[in-house]
Parts: sequence; structure tokens; C-alpha cells
Amino acid sequence: MPSATTDGPRYVDGALIPDIQKYGDNPVTIRVTEEELHTGKTRPETVQECLRYFHRDGFVVLENAIDEGLVDRLYNRMVQDNSEFLRRKHMHWNQGASTGNVSQIPPLTPEWLDRDFYANPHMIRVAENILGPKPELRFINSNVACPGGTSRQAVHSDVSHAFPEIPFGLVMNIYLQDSDAQNGVTEVWCGTHNAYPQSEQQVSPGKGWIKKEYLQERAKVKPPVQPKVKKGSICIRDLRLWHAGMPNTSDHHRIRLAVDYFAQWYQCPMTTKLPLSMKKTIEREWEGVSTVGVEWVEGDLNSLDVQFYLNMTQDPSQYLLQTEKGFQDSVGRQTGKYVYDTAKVTEQNYWTPE
Repeated sequence: MPSATTDGPRYVDGALIPDIQKYGDNPVTIRVTEEELHTGKTRPETVQECLRYFHRDGFVVLENAIDEGLVDRLYNRMVQDNSEFLRRKHMHWNQGASTGNVSQIPPLTPEWLDRDFYANPHMIRVAENILGPKPELRFINSNVACPGGTSRQAVHSDVSHAFPEIPFGLVMNIYLQDSDAQNGVTEVWCGTHNAYPQSEQQVSPGKGWIKKEYLQERAKVKPPVQPKVKKGSICIRDLRLWHAGMPNTSDHHRIRLAVDYFAQWYQCPMTTKLPLSMKKTIEREWEGVSTVGVEWVEGDLNSLDVQFYLNMTQDPSQYLLQTEKGFQDSVGRQTGKYVYDTAKVTEQNYWTPE
């Protein structure tokens, strides 16, 4: 029989040991090779490791996934847009003005809709192995931490409704600059995507904030972190995972895109707007993506005038809409009082070391 060599695949007890570059544990960062970056073809080993840590932690970072030139170009445009967006009447600070945190839709005209951001082949390869074939694109937005923020967000989950106990939706957070604690990289709580039932962990129905006692206990198992994330990285996050926006103490905007995909079987009612002029190109070139959740808009589409719209439930009536009065939820539509996202964050809403 031929003797074993050190070249080629390694196997232990019949299992392939993936030869990929990765580092960290809370969370794990997996680096896409230069060949993968330029060919757009993800190695099976890379997919295997992404799935391994995603299912364990509900969060994994895919580094070197987007060309830095594309990233810098979009970052500069969105910084330019931010000053104009902050003057819009429907603009709303996430969890209060002191956070300096806003949801700003990236430019949606054809020259800015690059596949590498919204249907990145490595991102889709992982997503379809988590959610099933043809994951549905239903949300395009971003989170901007403006310079000078002084307050943090409450630890929360993006989904505050009764949800399945299996992955049904993913948010792809794409960082447009190197990020860490100084410029407000998001605090993440690895492993919380399936640690507790939704009704048990959250402060109240319809509110994704996490109870203080759960924060204190979970931190003993795996504490929250603000990881260092390189620009061009895609953070693949289970929508159920606990996280929190943090203040940006630097003098530059911290921008991360938020692109949400859902499993077909989940039947999410949310839609996202894209220009009709891009329909044929997107459906031809954004391989592996279902556009059933896209609302095609004729004519010019100014992203800064598009009101924030969110509904991650399975019920079409449970949507949030950003208005001049604030976030309108189902309660606000019945009472006329828009009180969603107006509660003050206190020590009861984040972990405090004991």
C-alpha cells in the first residue's frame, strides 16, 4: 500500500480535518483564501467549518469575503449620505439619540447594487446550507454608529415573537471598515440563539430585550464580546442571537450592512425595495437567491426616502414602520401612540460583571 504523506487531505477516524485559516473562539473567524475571493467558489472545507461554528454559536465571521476596493467605495458614499439622512423627518435613532445609532438604507441605484454585498457567493453558499435552497432576500439596510455616541443599546434579539427552534432567518452584517470596541463594533453573545425559549428570556411580549437575570447567568457560560472585525468581513448571525449596539468613540462612522435572508418554508411576509431596472440582472446574476420577497419599484429609487420597514414574524399584520412620529408597531396602529423603542436603557438591560 502507498505510504501516507503530509500533502493532501488529512483524516482522523474517517473524518476530514478541514485545512482552512481560522482564529478565535468567541466568535470564530474563518478567512476566505485569495483563490476563493477571486473565483467566487467556496471550498467545501470552508463551508463545513462555517456551519460547524454557526450551529454552535449562532454567529461566525467570514473574513476576506469582499474586495476592499468595493468596500471603501460604498463606505465613502454612505458616509456622504449620512449627513443628509440625519435631516430626514422620518429618521429615528435606535434606542435613543445618545446611542448615535441609526438604520440607514444603502444606495439602491444600479451602480451601487453590487452582487458581492447582497448576494455574495460565499455568503449564499453558507446560507443555503443553513436555510435550504434558494433563501429569500427580504431586507436590505445598514446600521451606522455615528461618531460621538455615548450610550449603549439594551441586549436584545431581533425577533421578539414566537419563533421556531431551528434556524429560519439570517442577517448578514458586512463591515465596511475595520471595527473594534473603539468605533462601536456590535456586542455579541455567542450561543444564545438556542439557549432559552423566547417567552422565557425576553422582558415582555413584543419586546426583544433580554431579562437581567438571564444576562448575568449566561455571562458565566460565555461572556459577551466586541470582536475585532476586518473590513470586507461578513458576520453571519442567527436572527435569534442576543446582541447590542455600542457607542462609537472614534471620529469616523462605523457602518455595517444588514442583509436578511429567510428560509422558504418560513413564509416571511416582509419585503424589500429594489429598482425594476435591475430585475433581469439580479435574477440572472444573483445565483442561488430567491427574489420573491423583493418589491420592484419603477423609476428612481432614493434609498434615503425609503422608510424603514420590518417584519420578521410570520404574521403580515405585525410590521414596524419608521414614520415622522417614530416607529409604528401594531399597538401604535390601534392606539395612535407610537411608544415602540422609546424605553430608556438602564443597568437592568445589559450585563454588569459581578
